[in-house]
Order: sequence, then C-alpha cells, then structure tokens
Amino acid sequence: MKRESCEGEKLQEHTEKARQISLEIFSDPTAPGAKTKKAEVDAHLKAAEKIVAKAAGKKSRGRPKKKPGDPPSPPRNRRESLKVTLKPFNSTHHPEFSWVVYWPSLDPGCPRNSRRFKTKKAAESFVLDKETEIVNRGREAAALHDSVAKDAAWAVKALKPYNATLRDVVADYIQRRQSAEKSSLIDEAIDEFIDMKKAAGKSVRYIGDLRYKLHKFADDHGGLLLSEITPMTLDQWLEGLGVAPVTRNGFRRVLAVFFEWGGKRGYCDREQNPARATEIATETPKRVPIFTAGELRVILDTVPAELVPVIALGAFAGLRPEEIRRLDWKAIDLLRKRIDIDAGVSKTAAHRYVPISQTLFQWIQPYAKSGGKVAPANLYRRLWNFHLILAEKDEKNGRPAVIWKHNALRHSFASYSLAKEEDAARVALWLGHASPSMTFKHYRERVTPEAATEWFDVLPEKKGKTKGIVKMEGAA
Repeated sequence: MKRESCEGEKLQEHTEKARQISLEIFSDPTAPGAKTKKAEVDAHLKAAEKIVAKAAGKKSRGRPKKKPGDPPSPPRNRRESLKVTLKPFNSTHHPEFSWVVYWPSLDPGCPRNSRRFKTKKAAESFVLDKETEIVNRGREAAALHDSVAKDAAWAVKALKPYNATLRDVVADYIQRRQSAEKSSLIDEAIDEFIDMKKAAGKSVRYIGDLRYKLHKFADDHGGLLLSEITPMTLDQWLEGLGVAPVTRNGFRRVLAVFFEWGGKRGYCDREQNPARATEIATETPKRVPIFTAGELRVILDTVPAELVPVIALGAFAGLRPEEIRRLDWKAIDLLRKRIDIDAGVSKTAAHRYVPISQTLFQWIQPYAKSGGKVAPANLYRRLWNFHLILAEKDEKNGRPAVIWKHNALRHSFASYSLAKEEDAARVALWLGHASPSMTFKHYRERVTPEAATEWFDVLPEKKGKTKGIVKMEGAA
C-alpha cells in the first residue's frame, strides 16, 4: 500500500514539474535555454508514462488474457460488504486528514460512502454510530447524507402539530403530482365537456346554461388545472358572485356536474368532487309565478293559430317548453286521451303519460295531425315575438296587457291541478317530478279549488281559433 502511494506521489511530481516548465516556455519562448527546458518537459512526461504503464501492468497481471474459443468466465459472485471500516488516510492534497471511514451506500452495487477525519478518536466514534444505525434502522437510513437527515428531522418536527407523518405528506405530494400530470386546463376541459354534452343530444337551452356558467368560472380560473381546484377555491368564487342563493346553487350544480365528469376522465380526484364539498346556500322559499284564469283567456284569445297547441299543452298538461318543442303529434292519443312523453322528449329522460282533459281536448283537437312536430319551426323566436305583443295593451280591441312570466303555464297547471285533484303523487307523475315532495313543496295551498275550476273552464269560444288571431312579424 505504501509503495503504491509513493508511486502516486512520483507521478504527481513529474506531471506538476512538466506543467511548470511548460508555462515558463510559453511565457518567453525566445529566452536562453528554451530548448533545454523542452527536453526536461519530455523527460518528465516519459517518466510519468512509465509509472502509469507499470501500474496498469500490475493491475492486469492477475487476469490471464482470454484466447479465442475459450469458454465464458463464470459470473463473479461478490458479496457486498455491509461493514463499516476504518482505514488510515494519506494524501498530499488533504494533509489535515489522517483517517477515513467507509460504509454501505443507499443503493446496492454503488460505491461505498466515505468520510475523512483528523483524529482516530473522532473516526472510531463515527464508526460506532454508523454500525448502530445500520443495525437499528437499516442501510437506507445509515446511507442518508447529513443534510438529508437534518431536513427529515425538521420536517417531522414541523408536522407534529398537525398529527401528520412524513410518509403521509410525501404520499400526498406524489398523488398530487401524478394527478397534475394527468389533469387538463380548465379552459380546454370546458370545451371538451360541452362538446360531449352536445354529442349526447342535450338541449340547446341546457348547453347554453352550461356554457354561460362554466365560462364565467373560466374567466377567473381558466388557466389552472382541474386538479388544482379545492372546495375553498370554489366557495370563495361562489361567494364573490354576489348573486341570490338560488342562482348561487345553480352555479354550484353546474360545477358539480363538470367536476364529476372531470373525475371520470382522470383530470381530478374522482372520489372528492370539490364542488360537492362547497356550502349550499339557504334558499328562501318563494312562490312560483302563475297566471290567473283571466290572464289565460287573454293569452289564448291573442295567440296565433300556429302556437295554440303549444300554449294549451303548457296550460292544461304542464309540459315543459322543450318537451313541447320535441313532441310529435303521434304521441298525442286523442282516442285514449293521453300524451305519451317518452325518454327522448322528457327533460329527465324518464317515460311518463299525461292525461288529456276535456279542456285540453277542445283546444288541440282542431289542430291535430297524424304526425309531425306539434311546435312550429323557430319556436322560441315565435314565442318571444308573441310575448312582446302580449305585453302591449290593445286599445282598439280592448285587450289588456299581460306580462309573460317564466314557466308560468307549467306552474299554473301544477298549482291548479293540485288544488283540483288534492293528490300530490298523481300530479307529480304528470309533471315528471322525481317525488311528490317537490310538487307538494312548491304548489301547496297556492290556489283555491274555485280558482282551479275557473282555470280548467277556459274553453274555446267556438270551433277552431279565429277570434283575436294576431299575425306575427319576423317569424320565419
């Protein structure tokens, strides 16, 4: 060992002298004795080469050179040492150190860790600590660098007030990183989500509602990933809208559907929908708007002939506008006096039957067809134009103005039917409600039985609809 150390020092001495002489020649090539100095450089380099060649010969001396055709050598089966060893250390570069300690690395097969010491006492103390650490905690803990061990100790101390372990935090971090890698930007995800809803055949009005609410959310958070959104983020955003509780809950429902879809796509945690974890605003019960029998008479006396079945089906069958738009005359059975609302027509995708009362029969029978759409093309535009005309008082014909109320035909049918039938379960089936509680909650004691009788007594004045028909402009 001492001989090899001496040879190493000689090699370093020759290379250092060759370097110094070369620098002298480079600084003044024309100085006297330059040729002699070049010869000295060559001599030192040759001496260094001899030392290197001699050392290489010694290393290869124990391994006979393989000849062509020789069988392959058996694989070496060296058992890796897990011992902590202490050895003397001698180096001209670090003369202040006299001892070195070696111990196993973190990964098998990698070079062993080492640390130098000035005194043997300090080195022996370190050896004892490392041996104890390997026995008590295994090679992984023993191989940790001091800085890593200090970081781990700091982390454990910082997590103590939160009753969390370092393993919990690391697992959570890895899960978040993996989610982020699979996630999608909110802006891009919204477009994909709306395209999916369109492909599923959702109504234009529903798609419009989704687009409005989600794009409003994207205005503030579109550049974030779905996996980055937390319940607190959504609660703060919903609060900042400054809208009524009903509107806030509407935004919350849309976000819940959106994140539910995102979870199924792997864009966020499927088990923890952040929107469903937000606060539900307390809604103050409000009575839904309805028409009186007198207002309905004005509406039916003013409506264009092409819209009579539409108004009558809303007023006397409680159908939703979108259901009427999809309805075909084949689904209206005047003989059995019932309307077949199949899953493709219903808003809730649930099949139901709605009875045709004598009042409804008299209003739609003159317009009945064997097939085809009940509603005319561009239904919503035609209804909008009709609402504008209805809102203006007709002095010439003595017709009062009637302000249109959103969904009031359906609400009126539900209220008057409940007062007439006194059976929330039956009326709920007609309306397509999920449970009678919804019907009973909104329409209980809304109207009197006498008002209900007046509502269903609004009949055509004569066969066909000719009186009070207003020609609609701009309906194409």
